[in-house]
Amino acid sequence: MLLGDVVASRTITNRAAFQRTLLEAGREVNERYPDIYAGFKILKGVDEFGCALATITDSYRLITTLLARLYPNAARFVLVYDYVDTGLKTRDVSIMDGPAFHKASEMLLSLKKSKLLFDMSVQDEVLDASLFGLINLILITKNTWSPRQFQIVEEYRKHKLQAEIAADLGISQQAVSKTLARTMWKELEIIEEKLDYALKHYAARMRHSEFAEHSP
Repeated sequence: MLLGDVVASRTITNRAAFQRTLLEAGREVNERYPDIYAGFKILKGVDEFGCALATITDSYRLITTLLARLYPNAARFVLVYDYVDTGLKTRDVSIMDGPAFHKASEMLLSLKKSKLLFDMSVQDEVLDASLFGLINLILITKNTWSPRQFQIVEEYRKHKLQAEIAADLGISQQAVSKTLARTMWKELEIIEEKLDYALKHYAARMRHSEFAEHSP
């Protein structure tokens, strides 16, 4: 279960426009990530949203995709692995209920009281603690970027051609290079790749463990 909450949603002036943006972001992640079991849905106005995942493999990439689409607005997230005992077969996250949702709601409420942006509980305390710190540091670092820095990094992430980005934005290639250095994007990209690796292999280990438990 991945549950999200828009930071400072009450300050959003054009809520209808933001809701459309949120819906478009949801459609994108639903199409892009095959590990989504119950598709992204808005659960409370423009405040809360979520989806149910079959595995945690793409959970971080899904978060970063949503944040990129919602920028300059921010969101906080909780990732929970637990039981869903109501509405599972509907594949409708707004109908589902159970321990996973209760835990996610409690964790999200606790997260709102801090300046942190991520928490998780996947029944592995060491992994929870490790990724809690790592993902919060990445998201907090990205939140310090200016709109221009964010734009340049996003373009570089998609195309990785500094000269082309510079031409499109009407700036020098040196300016692009300096922005990438100041934002530490290349270093963050390496960290994110390691993070994706950890999530992928932990998800595979979880599947193997569940298969072993149900094997005769």
